[in-house]
Amino acid sequence: MSATRERFEPWAWAAFALAGSTAGLFAFLGFRTGGAAPVLAYRFGLIVAGWLSAVAMALALAWSLRRRPVLQRGRAWPLAALGLSLWFCSLPIAYPSSHEGKYSPTRFRLPFEGGARVRYGGEHALGNPLVFDPARRFGTAFEKRGAEPLVVSAPADGTLVERRTQGSLEVLALATGAREYCVLAGLAPGTCALAPGSAVRAGARLGTAELLFVHLQDRPAPGDGEGIPMRFWNYVVDGRAAEAGVPVPPQEVAAQAAADAGGPGR
Repeated sequence: MSATRERFEPWAWAAFALAGSTAGLFAFLGFRTGGAAPVLAYRFGLIVAGWLSAVAMALALAWSLRRRPVLQRGRAWPLAALGLSLWFCSLPIAYPSSHEGKYSPTRFRLPFEGGARVRYGGEHALGNPLVFDPARRFGTAFEKRGAEPLVVSAPADGTLVERRTQGSLEVLALATGAREYCVLAGLAPGTCALAPGSAVRAGARLGTAELLFVHLQDRPAPGDGEGIPMRFWNYVVDGRAAEAGVPVPPQEVAAQAAADAGGPGR
């Protein structure tokens, strides 16, 4: 093998630059700075970096096949860099929220009356695909157990700041604390009588839902910003009382009749 063939070819430097950009993207997300930039980087940066890595890998292989021998010392490193970039961008990594580990001080009650089954919940992708959505990073989904829909109720005292239609269902956003907004999605249309600006008390009826998604975020517009960890207080899980916790599937949970109505925790 000649010295000329051991040198890096022109495309190799582009491969190294792309791999370095991917590493920089992951480092930026790892700093958990919060704000709009990491959300955009997570939603679009990883997709773009992965797509570019795949295209670059295909072009690099095509180049190598036309200039044999294919396996040369100067090609191994850039091909490995592209492979690693593509692999990292394809990993199912939950959004690294800047609020991770910082639970809301609000004592949320379960957002429905009676019982429900947990469809999604927890901080791990295995039982909660919501972890891949920056705003719903710590969200929970509850589904009805019988024929009757869930009777949705306010999980805490707050103010209805936004109400919108998403598909055929409704989404509500309640301001429940300083830069904390509880979003309830999946309400049947026409079942909520409140208008934006209305004050609500914990336990107040909001409507009905077949499948209810609940999460806490740091911006008022549903689906915007970063998710905030939230716990539910004074409820029953699989027949046993729980003072506080995060419901996970396949638990069945129910609100305690004597549960604390909500409000800031002390």
